Amino acid sequence: MKITNQLIRSKTRQSSLQSIKYLNLSNLEICILEKLGSCCKLQSLNVSHNLIESIPTTIEQCPQLWSFNVSNNKVQSLDGFGRFVAIGTLDLSNNQLSWFELSKLQHLHILDLRLHGNSQLEKDPYYRIHVIDCLPNVWMVDGRLVTTAERIQVKLFFDDSAVSERPVRHKLSASRSFVPSTQKNREVNGIFGDRVIHLMQRFPRQDVFNIDLDVRRLQYLSENMAQDIIVHSSNLSQRCVTN
Repeated sequence: MKITNQLIRSKTRQSSLQSIKYLNLSNLEICILEKLGSCCKLQSLNVSHNLIESIPTTIEQCPQLWSFNVSNNKVQSLDGFGRFVAIGTLDLSNNQLSWFELSKLQHLHILDLRLHGNSQLEKDPYYRIHVIDCLPNVWMVDGRLVTTAERIQVKLFFDDSAVSERPVRHKLSASRSFVPSTQKNREVNGIFGDRVIHLMQRFPRQDVFNIDLDVRRLQYLSENMAQDIIVHSSNLSQRCVTN
């Protein structure tokens, strides 16, 4: 099935696409993410249980996107996140991702990342260690907070492994961390939605990793979840009114 304005209206019961904040297009056999440009205020997009193979740059047409559920698809490519600075929830579970594709998320601040069910990733016995090592800006992985202590443990793991008889290599070497020139200056060209701006105000880039930061992040995650519930509840209320 193709995404059309008519389909979006039928799912949201709203005539104005520009006002839509929550959109559920799950279980529709969608193959390509397209026709989202009219949903300029979209914050939460659920396209789980479809046939999507790649995340294209067309998602840049949704600058307010904060919660993105693309679980249970066939995703192999993550090209569409190049200009995004941060995202609240990114559910990529049960797809076909490789370690190389994760390099396209290295710059991205992700509060809640779900990667379980990607066989190429999970078959590695050090799966979680590698995810944390590959993604320096992720807060939670598969429902568990990445604490300052755990990041230190990951660093020590690779330091100790480097001098062992069977060293464990980093999944992403410097050569695999190449960033196209068009994406390097995200301070100017990046996508800053309202919730991204709020995040950056609360958590400046120069923040020091320590227990205090862990506590602040937990508090913010709680606030973020509450805000997501408000967005979803508002959508349900609007649908009930139109029925």
